[in-house]
Amino acid sequence: MIFEYALDPKLIVEWAISGTGRYVGQIGMDHRRLLSDFPKGWKERTVGEFYERFGYDDSSVEFQNAQPNFEAYLQLLTDYTVCRSAEIRSDADWFRAAIDEHNKHPFYAIMSKERVDGEQLDFVITPEVIDDVRNQKWYLPTIKSSRKSAVEIADVLAPMLTMARQIVLVDPYFDPDKERFLTSFAEMMRRVFFSELAITRSLRIVLMTGVEQKHQARDGVFTPEQKRRVADDLRVKAERVLPAFLPKGVVMDFYCLTNPERGDPLHNRFVLTDVGGVIVPYGLDDYDSVKAHDAKDDLQPMHKGIYEGRWIQYGERKGIDVVLGPVPIAGAA
Repeated sequence: MIFEYALDPKLIVEWAISGTGRYVGQIGMDHRRLLSDFPKGWKERTVGEFYERFGYDDSSVEFQNAQPNFEAYLQLLTDYTVCRSAEIRSDADWFRAAIDEHNKHPFYAIMSKERVDGEQLDFVITPEVIDDVRNQKWYLPTIKSSRKSAVEIADVLAPMLTMARQIVLVDPYFDPDKERFLTSFAEMMRRVFFSELAITRSLRIVLMTGVEQKHQARDGVFTPEQKRRVADDLRVKAERVLPAFLPKGVVMDFYCLTNPERGDPLHNRFVLTDVGGVIVPYGLDDYDSVKAHDAKDDLQPMHKGIYEGRWIQYGERKGIDVVLGPVPIAGAA
């Protein structure tokens, strides 16, 4: 759904000089293409390339004409990036280093000024790709409905999950006592921690559920004491079963929420990360574990404005009412 692109710093310099912004304008959360911070400190390396191009003479007319474009491009590109820890020498060839990194932890694509002579590397694209509407390394596959199965939900989310360093799962109906939720949770954690594609194993994981799932309108007023009892019951279940799906050394924060007096009632389900978010309209539970079915769901990547609002709400915990949490759940797998 959301894809990582390694981008040759020399291209940004050329685009800034020529005033070519159409490539930069198609990278970002709204376009499902995110810049890779490869190597670590990509922005600083790109700034160095820019100054070197002008012989470090910032008084030249050409430099001053290109600088506003360059700064604007960098701002757009680095708004959200996929963090990588790989470092390379300042005099190393970026293109070759990117290919080496791809062989360890694949990018979706590498955009460069050059190709490798005599080699057919379909993950390497050049700026000419913008005119090739058949190339799915730039013109991304359309989003389709997904089966409500643990495997397919995890497969759809995997490109985003394996890039993330922070993951917040929000499902106000998540019940650690029900197999259909545990099956999906296990599949997602498998992609996050046990996939060769994962960039890092050092993540912050948060799971948020709700207490209203245990209360019906006919039951009358849902008192604070009743909410605390429900939350404590969910905590006990979470501490009993969830460690088996997390590797040793990982600690997940578990929260129980209630409907705020003002603001959004708990209903929507989200998978939020530091590199983007996905709306999961009918939840993260797996139907395969409970019945034969043909049910589908429309998992939707968030546009930047929606994502930023939800990240503040759940990622930064502003605008939610917490009954219990954070409760640390230590991995045991």
